[in-house]
Amino acid sequence: MSTLVVLAESLQHLYHGEPWLDVTFMEHLQDMTAEEAGRRFNTSHNTWELVNHLIFWHQNVTRKLQGEKPEQDGDLPDFYFPENHGENNWQATLHRLEHSITTMAETIRNFPEEKLWTNVPNTQHNTYYYIQGILQHAAYHLGQIVMLHKYAENA
Repeated sequence: MSTLVVLAESLQHLYHGEPWLDVTFMEHLQDMTAEEAGRRFNTSHNTWELVNHLIFWHQNVTRKLQGEKPEQDGDLPDFYFPENHGENNWQATLHRLEHSITTMAETIRNFPEEKLWTNVPNTQHNTYYYIQGILQHAAYHLGQIVMLHKYAENA
């Protein structure tokens, strides 16, 4: 199995598989209500903002690896929290997260293995650096979401 396939599967496992961390995004997000997702604790970002932050960076790195402009008109801002905090909007955000993870995983899986260690155009880092960064980033924010979910359930 190629390194890129392993990395792509690692990202997908964080979403809804069996990651080494033994916890997944969907395990904590699928039953979370819009109200819980919007709840803040002190000055923290809320879960909804963290999910949109993940989507923002999945899109950014996907575009970098595809040789496109990282940010595009029409993208939601980083840490976006919508004015409409309704359940339908929360479910739409979860669908966007799933799409961003699927797209990121496919981009990783289909990336030319021979270019894994070459610098991404217009950056100072190679492809492996960005892919590994996406995995670390996802795991970090998954930990935050787990904590926020536990607080929201007990609030």
